[in-house]
Amino acid sequence: MILVQLDDERQIEITIFGLIRAIKYIDQWQGKWHKRNHVSDKKQMNFAQFVDLQANSLGAEIAVAKYFGKSIDLGNENFKDKADVGDKLEVKHTAWKDGHLILTDDDRKTDIAILVTGTLPNYYLCGWIPINIARRPQQRRSDGSYWINQADLHPIGDLVRSSYANKI
Repeated sequence: MILVQLDDERQIEITIFGLIRAIKYIDQWQGKWHKRNHVSDKKQMNFAQFVDLQANSLGAEIAVAKYFGKSIDLGNENFKDKADVGDKLEVKHTAWKDGHLILTDDDRKTDIAILVTGTLPNYYLCGWIPINIARRPQQRRSDGSYWINQADLHPIGDLVRSSYANKI
């Protein structure tokens, strides 16, 4: 795991854009979108908690961008049409330090998934795996998602030395 810490200025910026993102996704929080936010549903989050979820997810994307020296548009609306960072990096975040990387069929098979744990201001880059390799039938759960253990991920430092380096 690699620790990436975000400074106070970045935390403020992330929180502002987390609120903006939550407002843009308010229909998802209210259950009006066909693509539900399963974390929000499971925890029956109020709107302030949903804002926190969005801010921490955005913080994870910023941590990955910082580590790889990439810029990121905080106001992006990539959904699944574009990678979260760079050309091919799909960031998956969980606050749980020992959490799993979770993928769905909506994730682009040509991207590389990176698991990030933690919350503002401390994020841990846990590892990576190409999405087309991670989505194996034996990893599929009854809800259609794919859960990958951290032990099954490649060390984050190996990505720049891998054959996938030209995709980041």
